[in-house]
Amino acid sequence: MTWWTVMTLEWRILRRDRSVHVVLGLCAAFSLFASLSGGRVAGELSEGLERSQAEVAERYAEHRTSLERLEGSKQPIMSKDPRNTVWMAQGGAARIAVLPPAPLAPLATGQRDIRPQAVRVTSEVNLIHEFETETPIIGPTRMAVGAFDPAFFFVVLFPLVVIALSYELLSGERERGTLAMLLSQPVSQVGLIVGKATARFLLLCAVTLTCGIVGLVLGGAELGSGAAWAQVGLYLALLFGWGAFWFALSIWVNAGGGASAKNALTLVGFWLIFVVVVPGLSDVLVDTLYPPPSQVELLHEAREASKEVREKLDALEGRHDINPKQGKTARAIVEVEEALLERAEPILAEVKEQMRTRNAFLERLRFVSPALLVQISMEDLAGAGTYRHDHFEDAADTYHDAFRAHFAGRIRADEPLTLKAFDAIPSFTYRERPLSDLGGRVLVNLAVLLALAVALVGLARSGLSRVGRLTR
Repeated sequence: MTWWTVMTLEWRILRRDRSVHVVLGLCAAFSLFASLSGGRVAGELSEGLERSQAEVAERYAEHRTSLERLEGSKQPIMSKDPRNTVWMAQGGAARIAVLPPAPLAPLATGQRDIRPQAVRVTSEVNLIHEFETETPIIGPTRMAVGAFDPAFFFVVLFPLVVIALSYELLSGERERGTLAMLLSQPVSQVGLIVGKATARFLLLCAVTLTCGIVGLVLGGAELGSGAAWAQVGLYLALLFGWGAFWFALSIWVNAGGGASAKNALTLVGFWLIFVVVVPGLSDVLVDTLYPPPSQVELLHEAREASKEVREKLDALEGRHDINPKQGKTARAIVEVEEALLERAEPILAEVKEQMRTRNAFLERLRFVSPALLVQISMEDLAGAGTYRHDHFEDAADTYHDAFRAHFAGRIRADEPLTLKAFDAIPSFTYRERPLSDLGGRVLVNLAVLLALAVALVGLARSGLSRVGRLTR
């Protein structure tokens, strides 16, 4: 009798086991519910971004209509006039830089609760980003554990499903008095436990991967491109590796020869360490070594550094005996804003470097826990991780410079905004990093999971071989 025969027999037994049906049914139900919940959050975000973009498009259409009507007109330029270059630069022609939802956005909320998905862009200096969208009110439970989405389900709850299916792989046979009878057949303990684990693993995979795909459809994932399906493949491979790790851990624990209750308690202990304790301590360690910069402190330091310059700007814009939006005064406003940028830029650059160093350290810490590997990979696949948000904020900063430059030249030349110049206002389009970058990050994490699974099975094999065929 080989492990394959054991697997076939175990498969038949599992199909008749009602407790297995209950566990798998709950797994499927929670998986689909998590997908619907993640899809709802992603859908609300998408609708908010669409409303913001529609507002910009409507405002630009109104300005364009006004410029067509005023083109060549001798009417004096008023303060809130689309020909008024300074007013348009400081808000009238404000645009938003949008980070569009990724195809698999329902998978994870990730950094979307705390990082901007859209940034309002004007010619003024951004001491901090002006968020275009607002995060809904978040209760204390969500703040503590995160949103209930597929990432939360698979990282936190899925290992418990594996434990329920595998804690008594070998001990259950011994406690029922059937182990000696099974080992009297030409099968080793290694073949027996691997065959039983493989059957349960494949059954769980069938349910998990099916629910994973159905959940993406129910959650509203955009699966209309080849790149999206490549990411789906990475997602399913990640789930396979995560399940393989926990089944391998169960095999190793069962190889110790303990009772079923002891095995279950040991596995739950590992779950607490890998999923709860180590990630929590990692956050504490990161906050201790690289505390996040305070937005209040940032504003205070930037304002102190630019206080003198800001007073000059306020004085120029607050006078009533001149039109502060035209002529020499307008040029002075541009010069003062550039001086403000020059003084604030070192502080902003220091803060950005702090955040990058912090995120890089957190990236290295992911290897201390398999749960962190899976969480970060799920966030990357959902387009909600630090990896993508850092790239977006860099692109938004570059776009802000281009937006300011477009208006600064016309203000210095004291030229009104013409229809041609209005149509040439730069727009923002986010360009994704190559799919190979994302694939490389996820595959590295997947390789670590599979390597750990192989190592655990190897350790279990060694343990089973030492105790002999009939002693356990």
